[in-house]
Amino acid sequence: MSSDQLMDIRTPLAISPNARVEVGQDGVVHVLAGPVTLHVDRSVCAELAKTMARAMQVLEDMDQRQRPRLKLTLHKNDGELK
Repeated sequence: MSSDQLMDIRTPLAISPNARVEVGQDGVVHVLAGPVTLHVDRSVCAELAKTMARAMQVLEDMDQRQRPRLKLTLHKNDGELK
């Protein structure tokens, strides 16, 4: 086996401060997030992206429901509204 066959050349697809997605010459998608790296095929990566997007939407909806409702209150002080 030559050294060319041992080396996996990856092309960056997307990069952020805490995550990176690359594709190797063999078509494997490499998802690096913090200390974790996933090596998946393209269809699994697409499914993972959709699942993560749905999960983040559920979390956002949960956060919205847990936020206290704001209401306007008027305090009277010597007959004036403040």
